[in-house]
Amino acid sequence: MRQGEIDAVRSYAQGLLRTNLKRGHDLSIGYRYSYLCPSPNEYPWQWFWDSCFHAVIMAHVDPEQAAAELKTLVAGQDANGFIGHITFWGNRLWGLTNLAGYAQSRPGERLRHSALIQPPVLAQAVERVAEVLGDPAFAPPFMDALDRYHEWLAENRAPDGDGLLVIVSPYESGTDQSPTYDAPLGVTGKAGRLGLGLRDRWLDMRNWLNSYGSTRMLRAAHFYVKDALVNALYAESLETMARLHRAQMNPASAKTYAQRAELVTASLVEKLLDRTRGAFYSLTGKEELRSEPLTVGGLMPLVIGGLPRDVAGELVDRHLRNRNQFWTRYPVPSVAASEPSFDPRSASLIWRGPTWVNTNWLLWRGLRRHGFDELAAQLAARTITMVAEGGLREFYNPLNGEGNGARSFGWSALALDMAEG
Repeated sequence: MRQGEIDAVRSYAQGLLRTNLKRGHDLSIGYRYSYLCPSPNEYPWQWFWDSCFHAVIMAHVDPEQAAAELKTLVAGQDANGFIGHITFWGNRLWGLTNLAGYAQSRPGERLRHSALIQPPVLAQAVERVAEVLGDPAFAPPFMDALDRYHEWLAENRAPDGDGLLVIVSPYESGTDQSPTYDAPLGVTGKAGRLGLGLRDRWLDMRNWLNSYGSTRMLRAAHFYVKDALVNALYAESLETMARLHRAQMNPASAKTYAQRAELVTASLVEKLLDRTRGAFYSLTGKEELRSEPLTVGGLMPLVIGGLPRDVAGELVDRHLRNRNQFWTRYPVPSVAASEPSFDPRSASLIWRGPTWVNTNWLLWRGLRRHGFDELAAQLAARTITMVAEGGLREFYNPLNGEGNGARSFGWSALALDMAEG
């Protein structure tokens, strides 16, 4: 990587404070919020995992905003520990965005946050920000919120003895239009934007009629997926919580989280790993049928520190290094280039081929965790070049690096953490 590219990415990250920063006073809970929206035009609210990534970025350019980002996110937490995938700070009662928001929120409640989750990366963000700042006092104020959040997940979205989380909507995965979800949505043949959109809205309505109650939604199983990416990040989150509690001299809590992480990891390997194909595939329906497309989610268990070494090695050698699958000119595409559903531009539907910086960042961390330092450095260098040349875009063409989707897209500045990590 060249210093000029790193400087460009740093400049982009600093620019987010001018283009994406949202501040105000939310009268409904009396809180002065401060967060970076994913994109000022397309995505004005606070999205859960976007905000976690934004905090990591801000740790390098504005530590006060990094703290404010995470404080604002947990300020929207319910008393029972739940945190919605979107928080509508300063919401007004009009606009099409709000109509969609109501469909993904509990009926009868003021539109404050959605009733869906997103991949659990909050603990990882808290830990990483503390590392970047070199501040051991950063994490402790977040521990109560983190404990309540993880208890909610375990009690409401892990219905089986395997410890795995079940998602009830593609939007809970953060990779919402991935071909992984075509089958559970009833899509046959080639998916189209209109048809898939109607199926998503119909699912929203069915979940809404179940009052977005976890017990009712899991029993109805209109959409019931044990997702590879979500559960890989859940296992990593549990490992992170164990480390955070250990650092704060809470051995009993650390042991509990470590045991949960071991259970989830073992279940991932036992149930989601297809040893014939050497990758992880999400399970759909209560019958736990394996999804067919090979996607970036199938590599995501690399983030888990407790993943067996031989499994990590096969993921890397058989798939990630494979130029016909994931090691494209600008890796890592969201769908393997060998899949029929691979679309490098995603002109109609997203998460069907383009490269996303957030999943690159996650895999980069996983590679380093398992000792693949050289490959991690290569991934970082290609990601930094892609972002420096293409700007902060929502996603990028894995074949030529062209930026597509929303502009001024915040989490693409994660390339800065890859440069300085």
